[in-house]
Parts: sequence; C-alpha cells; structure tokens
Amino acid sequence: MRWTRKNIVAEIKRLHAENVELNYSSAETNHLYLVRAAAWHYGTWRRAIEAAGLEYESLAKYQRWNRKRIVARIRELHAQGYDLNWRAVSQEVDPPLAAAALRANGFESWREAIAAAGLDIDEIARYKYWTPERVVREIKAYHKAGQPLSSKAMQETDQSLFCAARRRFGSWDEALVAAGFEVSAIRLRQPATSKEKENNKSRTQSKQTSVARRVAAPAAYEAKSKSSRRSVESPLKKHARPVRSGGRRLVSAGTGR
Repeated sequence: MRWTRKNIVAEIKRLHAENVELNYSSAETNHLYLVRAAAWHYGTWRRAIEAAGLEYESLAKYQRWNRKRIVARIRELHAQGYDLNWRAVSQEVDPPLAAAALRANGFESWREAIAAAGLDIDEIARYKYWTPERVVREIKAYHKAGQPLSSKAMQETDQSLFCAARRRFGSWDEALVAAGFEVSAIRLRQPATSKEKENNKSRTQSKQTSVARRVAAPAAYEAKSKSSRRSVESPLKKHARPVRSGGRRLVSAGTGR
C-alpha cells in the first residue's frame, strides 16, 4: 500500500473503531509501517492521531492524571459498584488511580479525593457497595477456594457478604440458590426428619424419667443396695464353724463339722 495522509487517517480511525490500542508503544509493535508512514507525513505519531480527530492523551498507555480526571475516575468506579476504600483501590481496583490521587498535582489524602468526588469517606470505608451480581460472584469465589458456605461459617468468615446477601436476596439460602448451589448440600447441619425428631424426643423423655426416679427416691436405691450386701453375707455366716485357739472359741467358715 502506498501511504498518503488520507489513508493514514482512515487507517487510524478504523483501528480506533475496533478498540485497538493506539498508544505509541503498541502501535509501533503491531503497526510499524503505519507509524513510520505517519512520522513521514505528519512528523510525529501524535500529530497523525490528532489529524484523525482523536485526543492523543486519551490513547496514551500512561495517561496524565490531574484532579479533574481523578475525581471523574472515582465517580466512574463508584457508579459501577466498586469498593472504594483505600486498601481495595490501592491493591486491586485501580492502583494507578490511588497513586495519582496522592501525588503533588492530586490531593493531600484519599479522604480528600473521595470528598472532592462528592462521596462520604466514612460510608466508603465502612461498607462495600454490594450489588446482587457481586454477592453471587463472591459466593462462587469462596466456593472455588474451598471455603464452607454454610450460614454459620459465612457469618464467621465474611459478615459483610452475609449481610449483603440477606439485603439483596432476602436470605442467605436464596443467595446460595442464585449462585447455583443446592442449599441442602451446603448447610452445616441437616434438618432432622420427623422420625429422627420423634426418636430424639423419646430418648430425652427416657433420660428425664431415669433422673427423676433417682432424685425422688434415693432411699429406695440405698435400701436395695444394703439388701444386696446382706444376701451375700448370710450364706457365709450359716456355714461358719467354731474353732478353739488358745482357750478362745473362734468362728471360721467351713462345712460346719
């Protein structure tokens, strides 16, 4: 292809419409001939981009941050339901945003940046913005990690997720169903059947009756115990025989002879 200013601009617009990265580094790697043609006809890649009606800064791989853009990004993330507490943003959601917010041309603190975006830092720091989709996503993530998903276990592991699930779905069980799990297989303790309940009731009543008897008639048990001891001692006394020893008459067990 013979490059002209017209088809250079047309090619840039086509690539942009297809969401192709057009920062200089990516363009040079993937579209070297286009970049060289643009430099020949326009002097720089930036001028060729601007000739195509695009904002070069918006295409840069490392965009320049200012207060206005920081605030716009915070509002964008909040509208999408992301957790905007400092730890989440700096480690997971958007680390470049967190770093830019505290630079010299940004804000003195993350609290100030959040306030500039019209948000309440106390609410942001305390609560996550839970959507039904996020609740389901977190439940699946816990399951994939091998974590138990019973109601009791989740209240101990992630109270905020548990409460959000109840707010969004009405109950933890409904949230599990929405995530595609069978509640009966997840529960830590299975509900007892009618037969099991009846058996448990009978065993409990039997234990209570036994205890009541022991408490109400301890004397009867003691008398029975003494009677048993006497019945063992009687045969021995019946067959005892006298034995002389040093002028004294002793009794010893024997046949009576």
